[in-house]
Amino acid sequence: MLTISLILFQAMNPVFASLLVPGLGQMMQGQRSKAQVFFVVEGAVWVSYFGFSYFGKRIDYSARAFAIDHAGANPTRRDDVYYDALEDYLSSSDHNLEVERQASLFYPNDPQLQQEYINTNAYFGDDEWAWDTLPNRTYYWEKRRQAREHRRRAGFMPGFAILNRIVSVIDVLLFREQEKFGIDTREGRIGFVYRF
Repeated sequence: MLTISLILFQAMNPVFASLLVPGLGQMMQGQRSKAQVFFVVEGAVWVSYFGFSYFGKRIDYSARAFAIDHAGANPTRRDDVYYDALEDYLSSSDHNLEVERQASLFYPNDPQLQQEYINTNAYFGDDEWAWDTLPNRTYYWEKRRQAREHRRRAGFMPGFAILNRIVSVIDVLLFREQEKFGIDTREGRIGFVYRF
């Protein structure tokens, strides 16, 4: 198995290797120090991605547990829309009043559609809540904001991974062996040449 892996590694084009794993193309060209830099950057990008994702989820779960304890939120609810509403309103009654106003605005002459809108968007029964104190609601909002910030940062990491691959490929193309990349000066031609 190791022999097959070595043969595949030697047969692989450095450009495609860099697209697959940044730094692998540099390693194939014998540029170990450059390869190590790309490997470290790639590792840091993915560690950051998983770290931000993990802590974002943990903080969000903690905030939801806090809302269950201090606002009487429904612990069986998993949707973000419900927990977003807990950030915006002191109680489900306040939220429901806003939903009723929206229903009247959206369907001014249709009581049936108004009632359907209210039934779909308002919270009744087990879904009702009321924050015990305003500072607790503010604390909950701050925790949810932190969770969103962590998820937002995690969302940037795949872009950095793509950027790392682009830089690695450009480095391989510009600094590869002279016979692979150079200037074409044959008669009637002038420009760059790249040989696979």
